[in-house]
Amino acid sequence: MVNASFITGLSYLGKTEDPLDSDNFSVDLNGLRAKEALAIRQAEADAERMGVGVTAEAQSIFDALSKTLPVQWENSDILVMKEVRVRSPYLSDCVFGGTDAANNRVKKVLELERRRLQLFGT
Repeated sequence: MVNASFITGLSYLGKTEDPLDSDNFSVDLNGLRAKEALAIRQAEADAERMGVGVTAEAQSIFDALSKTLPVQWENSDILVMKEVRVRSPYLSDCVFGGTDAANNRVKKVLELERRRLQLFGT
C-alpha cells in the first residue's frame, strides 16, 4: 500500500500489453497430449509396482530388489528376472527356481533388506 499523501505526481506512460491476453497464447496440443500419455504410462508403471494385498515389509523388499534387478508381482509372489520366485514370508528359504547364481543374488538382497528393515524399524 502507498500512503496517498506521499504521492507528488503522476505521469501516464501509455498502454502496455496485457500478459494475460488470451489472443497472445498458443497452446501446443500435440505436446500436451504427449505429456499426458507419458504421465499415464508412468502412473500405470507405478501401479504395477504396487503389490495388492501384501504387507509394507513385502513392498519394501520388492522395492529393494527392483533397484538392481527386474522384478514384478505375481499375486503375492515376487518374480525376479522372470525365473526366480520369492514367496511369503520373503525369507532366504523362500527363494525358488532360477540358477544358483541368480538365487544367491536374490538371497543376498533379501538378507540385506531384512537387516535394513530391522535396523530402521520400517
